Amino acid sequence: MLAVVRLLRFVSLRGNSYMRYQKKAPWITTSALLVLSLLGASAGVAQQAASNELSQYTNAVARVQPSDRAIQLERFAIHAQPGPLKVDALEFVIWEYLRTHNDAHALAWARPLADVDPDNAVALALLSQQSRDAVERGSMKPQALLTMASRGLDSLVQLRRPLGMSEADFTLLRRQVNAMLSGAAGTAELRMKDYVSARVYLHNAVAVNENSAQDVYALALADLNGPDKNSKQGYWLLARAVNLSQGTPQGFAIAQYARAQYVKDGGSTSDWSQFLASAKPAGSKPQPVAMASINPPPPVARPPQKTPQPMLAASVKSPPDSKPANSQPAPSVWADDTAADQPVRKRRVAAATGPISLGILVETSLATKDNRSAVVNSLIDMLRHLSDQDEAFVLTYDNNLVFAQDLTTDPHQLEEAMESIKPQKGAVLDDAIAFAAGHLARIAKYPNRILLVISDGKNIDSHASPLQTSAEINAAGVRIYCIGVDVSGSDGRYRLQALSSSTGGQATFIGGPGQFRDATREMAQNMGIDFRF
Repeated sequence: MLAVVRLLRFVSLRGNSYMRYQKKAPWITTSALLVLSLLGASAGVAQQAASNELSQYTNAVARVQPSDRAIQLERFAIHAQPGPLKVDALEFVIWEYLRTHNDAHALAWARPLADVDPDNAVALALLSQQSRDAVERGSMKPQALLTMASRGLDSLVQLRRPLGMSEADFTLLRRQVNAMLSGAAGTAELRMKDYVSARVYLHNAVAVNENSAQDVYALALADLNGPDKNSKQGYWLLARAVNLSQGTPQGFAIAQYARAQYVKDGGSTSDWSQFLASAKPAGSKPQPVAMASINPPPPVARPPQKTPQPMLAASVKSPPDSKPANSQPAPSVWADDTAADQPVRKRRVAAATGPISLGILVETSLATKDNRSAVVNSLIDMLRHLSDQDEAFVLTYDNNLVFAQDLTTDPHQLEEAMESIKPQKGAVLDDAIAFAAGHLARIAKYPNRILLVISDGKNIDSHASPLQTSAEINAAGVRIYCIGVDVSGSDGRYRLQALSSSTGGQATFIGGPGQFRDATREMAQNMGIDFRF
């Protein structure tokens, strides 16, 4: 095109005649000049059309009222030529409907988006959510759903912010898309009886949509079946699903199934009623749940397999550990056989800021044979000095994020979580920081939120950008304390120092496991935990 433009300039010089050009360039014929003129005109038309489309798009995005903005973007998307602006407009329209919980309208625009961009994560999320219901009804094979959801999760890293959408809204859109894709993948794995893989995906979905009856119910079934099942959390989630679906056509069947299973597993109807009350979410509305999952098939053995992992393997809030006064002994699935060995918790004098909601984030690669004893034992001793009111969670990270234990006031569960940490390769530090801070903001009981990070400062293959991490931390209102272990290079040291200083926390650096206990004691004192022995 540049050559055409130059040639057109050559043949259109002022004051020169056509005959003059024939003498200078006899190869330029009348036909050639006509063709070149048409090409130049076409280029000008195309450029003008692109300029008009951009103007129409920006005018639509600039509408103040969300409903008006959605209507204008819909009109633009209908008439726009296939290309980036059309994709942006369709994603923007879908987000406007998702944010107002108008899922039907959002789904209506998912197919046009998939037609323009077949691997678009937003389109695949909505279509997989629709296909999820088809799998539950038996009209679609779960493997097809898993394939679709996996495509979406793989494409999520390539999703870019639509022109004119705020960074905050784009972050929420990504989270919602990730949750829908994870929920669909988890449902597919559940129907294929791979309960372990289903838990990973469904934990991710429930961490974002904790009041989604469909996701909560599916995660409950995954926890109650298969190897390494978690009956305690499974029944708490099942009770929550009963509350979330109450008053819907599916709610009665779920309530009957849940009560029957609980009693069958050794519980009593009175305990179940009390448990329903403890698991009731505040301010939630009943939601429908797919009926096909009410009676899952019995668990079957399945050989271990490598499963594609979602971006985050998050967890949900742990069930309460309290038992009503004068009640019968807890049913077998709730019994803690090691309660007699539970350590005596030393009471901490409450700081002026009140009880603590503490997150402990541990890089698993530091739990090697040489470091393990010093790191784990020191952190366990610190946890023993929390007060009875303080709550804490233990989150580990490598290439994935995994809750060893979600927020609890039970020191025994926290100790077990620390002892279960095994070294793995990888260090998605920014992802881990962003998620841990956001998790504290979502479910922490107290405003005094603290995150203790144990890291070597490396950040490898994180999906979160520094800007996103900073936004999550600022929104969460957490103070971050860092213990840097064998930090090599100035980048890692600067990263941990910046995380702590920007939030009112502190960072300290040690060269080996022998110094870890002193560093932990120092951090504990600064956090308000009386850990001197």
